[in-house]
Amino acid sequence: MVYLLLNCDEYLAAQRIAALKQALGDAELTGLNSTELAGERTGVAAVLGQASLMPFLTERRLVLVSGLLSQLESRMAQSKSTDSAAYQDAARLLEGLPKAPATCDLVLVDDTPDKRRALWRGFSLPATENQPERKITGLEGLIKSNQVTREELATPEPKALPGWIQQQAKARQIAIEGRAVQLLADFVGSNLRQLNNELEKLSLYAGPRAITAADVRLLVSDAAEALIWDLTDALSVRNGREAMTALYDLRRSDANPFQLLGMVARQVRILIKVKEALGRGPGDEFAIAQQIGEKPYPVKKAMSQSARYSSTELDDMLDRLLATDYALKTGADVDTEIDLLVAELTLK
Repeated sequence: MVYLLLNCDEYLAAQRIAALKQALGDAELTGLNSTELAGERTGVAAVLGQASLMPFLTERRLVLVSGLLSQLESRMAQSKSTDSAAYQDAARLLEGLPKAPATCDLVLVDDTPDKRRALWRGFSLPATENQPERKITGLEGLIKSNQVTREELATPEPKALPGWIQQQAKARQIAIEGRAVQLLADFVGSNLRQLNNELEKLSLYAGPRAITAADVRLLVSDAAEALIWDLTDALSVRNGREAMTALYDLRRSDANPFQLLGMVARQVRILIKVKEALGRGPGDEFAIAQQIGEKPYPVKKAMSQSARYSSTELDDMLDRLLATDYALKTGADVDTEIDLLVAELTLK
């Protein structure tokens, strides 16, 4: 069977490939019956040749090819005519995929080809002395005729992440509270591999009980970001007491001074980007996060805070952070300097 994994999430693609390897049977024979090829260093003939080999002491073999379609599409785009070597290779591949033996799972992992170009739509090869003109069916036609299977393994949209986490937890019999699910999605975002690792870590920590929101705040690496937002939230309303409390919470989380300054500076830059985005037009945290290249969680926090600052105040905050960074690097007392910074920003 031929599978196309196009523009897939890295973690989901790895999971699918692992399942195909497991389906080969005996783990000791998997290595003898699976081949991984890099498209930029492998020709079409070699790929089809590997697919045609008989499995050894198992019913199936697996051939995994990465980047072949991108390399082929690039060569075709540079060709001046359809009688070029690139088009001949494309024709050999497109005609060979439906003929792959049933004993082989041939998996092509790649970006989605340009749907306006010949590799996707198909093309015709000119007639030669030995054969008439040939119409070559493109990937689109092979998918529609079920000769090739395209698997949709896209990263879930931010709104769908809590549901994905719940599904993963249920499949692994991990109990987790709804608030913990939402916090995990907020803190980590759409990095599915990290979400999987964090879920595993939380389940080991919680043991037989359900994972709680407090567990997520304690253990998840990105949870320090929430503490930074507590600080900037207090700064935005000029609340010195809450700002100092948030600062001490950050110190207890082992954030070193330069890391702390860097995190605050990042949040200020997010505030600036969100304020500029909102100035161009309204939108929810998901739409604006996509515009500015950030996760929805910090964008949502910034949206609630940005109105409390003028653009000039945000620029001044970055300047003050830079001055503090310089002072720390030239011998100033670390705790005193940062305390002064927070105090000054709450007084502005």
